[in-house]
Amino acid sequence: MSGYSMDKIVALCKNRGFVFAGSELYGGLANAWDYGPLGVEMKNNVKKAWWRKFVQEST
Repeated sequence: MSGYSMDKIVALCKNRGFVFAGSELYGGLANAWDYGPLGVEMKNNVKKAWWRKFVQEST
């Protein structure tokens, strides 16, 4: 994993539409991020998986 840096990962996520810097969209805070369409879908999938695992499968 030495070939990966946080800058490269953030650039990939921005290029693929997972996140957008808040300051780029509306002139907001410099370190604020907004989810793009793919980021929202990924977040929802993680939430659904968590709900299934810890709520529906609990005995």
